[in-house]
Formats: sequence, C-alpha cells, structure tokens
Amino acid sequence: MRKAVVALVLVAVLAGPASAESVSPPLLALAQAVARAKAAGFDVRLAQADAAIASADAASSRTSLRPQVSVSANALDANEPQLGMPVARQAYASASVTLPIYSPAAALTARAADASALAMRTSAAAASNDAVFATAQAYRRVQLADAVVAARRAAVAAGESHLVVTQQRVAAGKSARYLLARDRAALATAQQAQEDAASERDQSANDLQALLDMEIAAITVEPLERLFVSDSRDATRERALRNRAAYVAAEQRLVAAQGTVDAARAAYRPSATLTAQTYNGASSPALGSAGGQVQISASLPVVDGGARTAAAAKARAEYERARAMRDQVRAAVLRDVANAWREYEAASRDVTIATSALADAQEQQRIAAVRENAGKAIAAEVLDAISAVASARETLARNIARSDVAVAAIHHAAGDAAP
Repeated sequence: MRKAVVALVLVAVLAGPASAESVSPPLLALAQAVARAKAAGFDVRLAQADAAIASADAASSRTSLRPQVSVSANALDANEPQLGMPVARQAYASASVTLPIYSPAAALTARAADASALAMRTSAAAASNDAVFATAQAYRRVQLADAVVAARRAAVAAGESHLVVTQQRVAAGKSARYLLARDRAALATAQQAQEDAASERDQSANDLQALLDMEIAAITVEPLERLFVSDSRDATRERALRNRAAYVAAEQRLVAAQGTVDAARAAYRPSATLTAQTYNGASSPALGSAGGQVQISASLPVVDGGARTAAAAKARAEYERARAMRDQVRAAVLRDVANAWREYEAASRDVTIATSALADAQEQQRIAAVRENAGKAIAAEVLDAISAVASARETLARNIARSDVAVAAIHHAAGDAAP
C-alpha cells in the first residue's frame, strides 16, 4: 500500500511540470496587434492629445464671435466726502451683454484655428498609419525569428541523426573514429546557432510587446506566410495622393496658413461691438430702481507702430513655409510609393530564387543521404548538404519576411488603414 502511495506521489510530481510546460503561450494575431497599436500606441496617444488641444484652441477662438452674457450682484456704501464723493448706498443686480457686430479679423482667425484643428486630427490619423506600419514590421521580425528557429532546429535534428549514423558506422568499423569529433563539432555549431536564433526571437517578441505597451510575457505569433499586392503601382500612387493622412494634413495646414494671412490682412478693417447693461436695485439717495444702457462701439485702427504690418509679414512667411512643407510631404509620399514597390518587386524575385535554391539543396541532401547509406559519400558531403539546406531555409524565410514588409510598406505609403 505504501509503495502504491509513493508511486502516485511521484507520478503527480512528474506530471505537474510536464502539464504546465505543455501549455503554449497565448497567440497574438497581427490583426490584434494592429488594433492595439491604433488604440494604445504611444505616438497615437500623443497625436490624439495634440488634436484635442488644437480642437480646444479652436473652440476658444470662436468665443470672441459669440455673445457674452454676465450677471452680477453689487453692494456699495460710499462714505468718503473728504475725497469729494457724495455719500451714497447702492444694492443692485446687473446683467450685461456683449455682442460682436462686425469683426472680420476674429472671424478669419477662428476659421484658421478650425483648419488647424482639422489638420491636427488628420495628423493623428497619420500617426495611427505610422504605428500600424511599425507594428507590422515588428510583427514580421517575430515571425521571421520563429521561422529561423524552426530552420535551425531542423538542422540540429539532421545533425543529430547524422551523428547516430556515424557512430554506428564507426562501431561497425566502416568509418574512421575522427569523424565522430567532426560530426560532434558540427552539431555543437548548429546547437549554438539554434540558441542564438531563440534568443533573437525572444528579444523580437519583447520589442513588439513594448511597442504595443503590453506586459512582457511569452507569446506566439501567426506563422510566416507570403502576401501579395493586388493593386498596380499607378493605382497605389493615386490612392496615396488622395488618402495618405500625412499629405492630407499638410494640405489642411496650408489652408490654415492662408486663413492666418487673411486674418492678418483683416486687422486693417474696422470692427464694431454692441454692449448692453441693465440695472435693478435700490440706492440712497433714490435715483430709480431700474435702468439700463446700450452702446455701440466702432473702431478703425490708424497707426499702430507697424504691428499689423509685422503680423501680416509673419503670416505670409508661415504660409510659404506651410506650402514648402506640403510640397516636401508630397515628394516623400511619391518616393515612398516608388521605393515600396521596387522593394516588393525585388523581394518577390528573391523569394522565387530562394524557393528554387531550397528545392535544390533538399535534393542535394537526399542524394548525399543515399550515397552515405551506400558507403559512397565522402566525409563532409552530408554535413555540407545539411548546412546548405539550413541556409536555404533561412534565406527563403528572410525573403518572405522582406516581401511581407514591402507589402506593408505599400499599404503604408498609400495611406491604408490595415497593413
């Protein structure tokens, strides 16, 4: 009975860690990573805060065009005849209204602020587009690292299998003993390469999670698969000039700068304001319990020491700067489209070449194994074939990842919401 209990305890102890290790890390899909980048990316959050600040500034600038109403309660006990003031007491409530009648400079300033706020909101969309592209790149790095680990794991398995065959041939007296040292050294090199790849994979996963503001933990990603682009280069170019948020924001900033120029010129025009005030209360001596006044003020600036001229010159310079930046962004957008497409074309050709190279290397490995089994292979032939297959697998994986990143770059250059 005691032996049975001990056996059950041992089984429980041994089965516990095994079952814990069998639980795979959670899967982080690319769509989930992109959604989190849009919602929780650091640059996106900063851009959204800037857009909210600009919207608040625009709302503040519009207040000068709207009626202002205030209500006040007042009590006065004036008793300073020594200063030539009459002795009086007052207790009254007052309401005042201020209404801008004609204020072209304020109206144009508010319009320019609205355009600036719109540009900031579009810039937030541009930040989201950039965050999606950065996330896609980081995700592809993890996928590539996974593929490299798998390729090097296969190389280790092939090296171990070859070492077993060599040990058997040495034991049977068909091979020299020094071949064991050579095979063990080759296996050790493959194991080191596998460990390096695993470390690089873990670091890439950590970089991805830090980019997404996630807790650092073990994760799995979707397997690396080759993607394709359905649109043409010309269609991508037209879509980029129409939808790329960075270029649209630059156009909106140019509109805002033109509004600032118009507002600076409008400072030369007259302005008019209506003010009304009521009075309800009591006074001693009695001067009446109610009253009010209405006033219209019109002003025309004549001499201001050059302030308006300087403001207009600054506004024109800011407009020229915004136009130059718009042109620079347009050139950058067209460059991004051209470079992304050229990279996609090169990566696609390299994937085709790498696929053929892997097939040739695998055939070479198969023939080398057949020759080894027949006792006709030279000492390094099989090891060279194993190394060639491992290298071809890695090369193919790197080119597929490169092609997928180029696809993401095309979508980014075109201003698409998804990679």
